Amino acid sequence: MRRLIDAELGRVERGGRWLPYWLGFMGLIAIGTLALGVSAGAWILPLVLAIAVVGFCWWLLWARRRFIDRCHHMRSALQS
Repeated sequence: MRRLIDAELGRVERGGRWLPYWLGFMGLIAIGTLALGVSAGAWILPLVLAIAVVGFCWWLLWARRRFIDRCHHMRSALQS
């Protein structure tokens, strides 16, 4: 069981090196959509989309941090 937790934790932590690039890409999508919408004259839908993208990125970071905390807790419980 401990090896499984270590493997999952390692996989998630290794995947974290790409996280800033993905978040930057999502930010560019949100800003680009908002800029295109404002230049076209419609700003409500692009604003909602930008808020949704930011909310999704926040949820992604929260869920990742929670998963890592749970893995650390499980690892410490198995060491006892």
